[in-house]
Formats: sequence, C-alpha cells, structure tokens
Amino acid sequence: MQNIIDIHTHHPAPQPEALVCVTPENFSPIEGQLYSVGIHPWETGNEITEEIWHRFDEACRHPQVAAIGECGIDLVKGGPLFRQMQVMKRQIDLSEELEKPLVIHNVHAHDIIIGLKKDLKPAQQWMIHGFRGKPTVATMLTDNGIWLSFNDKFNDAAVSKTPEELILAETDESETPIADIITTLSSLKGHDLTGTIIANTRKFLGK
Repeated sequence: MQNIIDIHTHHPAPQPEALVCVTPENFSPIEGQLYSVGIHPWETGNEITEEIWHRFDEACRHPQVAAIGECGIDLVKGGPLFRQMQVMKRQIDLSEELEKPLVIHNVHAHDIIIGLKKDLKPAQQWMIHGFRGKPTVATMLTDNGIWLSFNDKFNDAAVSKTPEELILAETDESETPIADIITTLSSLKGHDLTGTIIANTRKFLGK
C-alpha cells in the first residue's frame, strides 16, 4: 500500500496520497487509487432505493475500496433521526462483514455515535472525519476508541487533547494542502507528525 496521509478527501482522483470519498453512484475506480464509499446522512432526506443499496454493496466489495463511509448522523441536516440511524446501521453491518473501517460524519451527535459503538461493539475501527469539536468531546470519543481526523478547521485544544495514536489528517473539500494541515497539527503537538500520521493511517486501514 502506498503511504496515505490524507484519510478523507472529496477532491477528484488521482490522489495517490489520499483516500477519495465517493457515493455509490460515482464510484468508478482508476488504477492505483484507494477509495471510501458511503451513503451520507444528508441523503436520508430522500428515498434510498434498493438499486442504490445494491450499488453501495457492490462498490464496497471492490478491492480498491479501503473504508466504508462517509456515513453518520447529522442533527442539523438530513432525514429524521430514526432513518439516519437505520442507514448508518446498514453501513456498519457491511463494515463489519467486509472488515473495512468506518468513516463517520458527525454533527452534534457524538452521544448517539458513542452509544451505537457501545451497543454494537464493532470489531472495525471508527473515525470521525473533520472533527471541529471541543476538547471535552474529543476526549469522550477517543476514550471510546474512536479516531479523530482533522482538516484545516479545528479546535486547537481538541488537537492537543487527542492521543497521538488516534490522530489522522484530511483535506476533505479544503484547498489547503495536506502537508500544510499536518504542519499545523504538528505545531500543536510540538513535533513533526508526518510519520505518525502515515503509521496511524496504515493501522486505521488495517494494512
């Protein structure tokens, strides 16, 4: 596996150092690129047909798909909570079946996500992408073994509180280069995190 340092991006492939996140409908792999595929909670305001679920299942089984997601819970935008939880649960089930980690979109729902993890006891790794929360929330999540990925917008104190063994980096939709994001994170930890993040990404992906 190539050295991945950007665990989550929506920038179009090729992105040799990144995991490119796409919807099932947009999954069209190019050689050498790794992907995550998921059904976003914002999509739960619309009907998710069995055809979409079939595409999702088929895409996630592809060898170039290294993670499931982004899925998750958003209490500000998306369908009703019960539907969001049903859609997330179905993706968790496939994550467990395929032994691929989970990339999670979380907006004001950390209590729900922690509760799901405690109830379901997944074997696969879970990661909150683009974490911007307070240090107290960061601690709650990491105490439950949930990884945190940071892009170019974050709470400095939350980064400082996050254990280095659970920290990841991403560009998401930002134009800020991943190297610059890691440099900023490194300044908060007091040393270069590049090697740590490469190693953490390998561990998160089970490689």
